[in-house]
This record gives sequence, C-alpha cells and structure tokens, in this order.
Amino acid sequence: MLKTIVGTLIAQIGSRKIKRLGWTQENYRAKRENLTKAYESLISIVNLFPNEGPSDIIKNIKYGPYYSLENYNGVFHTLNNKIEDYEKQKSFSNLNYEKKNDIDVEISNIKYAKDKLDMNYKAYQKAVKDFDHFNSSDKAIFKLYAGKHVQNCLVNFEVIIKNVFIAGMHVSIPGSPFEDGIKIAREELINAMRNDIGTT
Repeated sequence: MLKTIVGTLIAQIGSRKIKRLGWTQENYRAKRENLTKAYESLISIVNLFPNEGPSDIIKNIKYGPYYSLENYNGVFHTLNNKIEDYEKQKSFSNLNYEKKNDIDVEISNIKYAKDKLDMNYKAYQKAVKDFDHFNSSDKAIFKLYAGKHVQNCLVNFEVIIKNVFIAGMHVSIPGSPFEDGIKIAREELINAMRNDIGTT
C-alpha cells in the first residue's frame, strides 16, 4: 500500500517535471522564434554606427572646432572658414617656403577630416534612421522577450552613442579592440543577444 502511494507520488512528480520541462522548452522555442528576427535587425543596425565620433576625427586639427549635439554642419562651416583663412595666408608675400608648406599640410589635414566627417555623418544618419524604425516596429517584441542582460547591454550601447554623437565625447582610441567604447559596447550587445537565443 505504502509502496503504491510512494510510486504514485513519484510518478506524479515525474509527470509534473516533464510537463514543466516541456513548458520551459516551448517557452524557449517561442522566445527564440520571436526574437531571432528582432535580434538580426538590431545587429545589422548597431553595425551601421561608426566606430569613431566627430570629435575623434577633428581632434588633430589645429585650433579645430568643437562638436556637440549632432552639429555636423557647424563643424563643416568652421573647417571651410579655416581653409579659406589658410588660403589667404598663402598669398602673403613675406611667407617663406617652410611656412607655406606648413599651411599646405594644415589644409590637407582639414580636407581629409572633412571627407572622414562626411562619411561619418552619412553612416550615423543611416544608423539613427534604422534604429528609430526598429524602435517603432520591433521594440515591443524586444521588450517582451529579450533577456535582462541584453536589455542592459542595449541601454549601455545607447548611452555610449549619445555620449559620442550628442555630448561630443571622444570614443577613446577608435578601432582599438580594447579601448574603442562603441566597438566594445557593440560586441557586448551582440554576444548577449547570441547567448540569449543560444546561438553561441
């Protein structure tokens, strides 16, 4: 009698565990199905953001402009004025060869910075546009199913992007795998997403 009761209890507990395991697996499958598309979209978007900010690009310009609040136009305007000023200086008759050469180097540096800024601006604008679209279309699914660690990593990534492109802070060392803030935050976010749906 006691053996039968114990056996029945063990069978019921085993049945409950199997049901719970089945429910957990079904939950995980549903989560993975819902998140895969959202995560793929988010990964492609975070990869659009440049690894360096405008402040990093213009930091080597002598008496360069200050960048903040996404004001690329203000920076371009100042750099154009600097080129104009340097061109005027070159026309001075009392300049020696060395000084003219220094001016040419400065003009070349500014033009190079302008080209990089232009590419940076286009990449940033595209990334922001796509991220806004993600927030209006996939953010609800993301908030519902994404793991806490993934959500925290996304917040961290957004903070770094705002620091660099809104506040005008430096990325640190652009391109460095150990000191590039954007690159590090991006990799942490992508790894967190992969772990969350078990693709690593």
